[in-house]
Amino acid sequence: MLTVEKIKERFGPHVETVWINRDYKDLQDLVDERNKDALTLEGAETKLIKTCNKKAIKKGRVEIPENSEQNIWTYYIPEKKRPHHRLQKPIINLFFGKKVPLPPPQLIQVDSINWSRTELARLIPEIEKQQADHESAKQLNSAFVTFTSLEAAHRAAQLPLPEKKHVPYKLERTLAPKPAEIIWSNLRISYPERTVRFAITTGFVVTMIIFWAIPVAFVGSISNINYLTNKVGFLHFILDIPPVILGVVTGLLPSVMLAILMALLPIVLRCISPRCLC
Repeated sequence: MLTVEKIKERFGPHVETVWINRDYKDLQDLVDERNKDALTLEGAETKLIKTCNKKAIKKGRVEIPENSEQNIWTYYIPEKKRPHHRLQKPIINLFFGKKVPLPPPQLIQVDSINWSRTELARLIPEIEKQQADHESAKQLNSAFVTFTSLEAAHRAAQLPLPEKKHVPYKLERTLAPKPAEIIWSNLRISYPERTVRFAITTGFVVTMIIFWAIPVAFVGSISNINYLTNKVGFLHFILDIPPVILGVVTGLLPSVMLAILMALLPIVLRCISPRCLC
């Protein structure tokens, strides 16, 4: 079913274009790295230009040598004052049979401008090479289909799907998603894998709901400090603290802790939802 010919045959003559999605994870990683290095270069050069302008204004005149760009910067700023940042040097450790603690990461300091330019010179040709050869990437289990009219698209969406016993896959359809609404990394997830992810995520959420009662109950017990000290003998010292501090502990502290707990819950759910539920 996952061919241009089969899809056009299935949805009729009004199919305009068929894009079969492919796995571009390696290419996307290179693009993300390129964008990050480009922002680093832009920030470092902007910082360097501002610093040079301040130096020139402070001297009361703008003196620019006529040699090279490097000399222009070094005229106002010494090499050690140029923008730098630290990189974590990768350490590869292969141990078989026994656990050995890993050494701490090694940080190396590099010139931000020179390093970013070198990285961009390495990444851009590799990205262009993979983009030119994009059809060699592995096909995914999804496709985007456009039609000659909105009426044709609605008609195609209402076509009956093959019965499940006749095909070893499940088809799902949606109308006109916006690019910003698509989690592109999830396109490669197969139906069985998504089912497993959904089960794991549902189990995690149920477990979290059950055990979330423990910190909430603890916060509630702080507000009733007299009952807590009667049940737990070694906490009697709390009643000896000054009344002002005791009032803060029993009145303000539970509200703050409960607000933090309630704020953490949607953050956790938002983190797992695009990776497992979609």
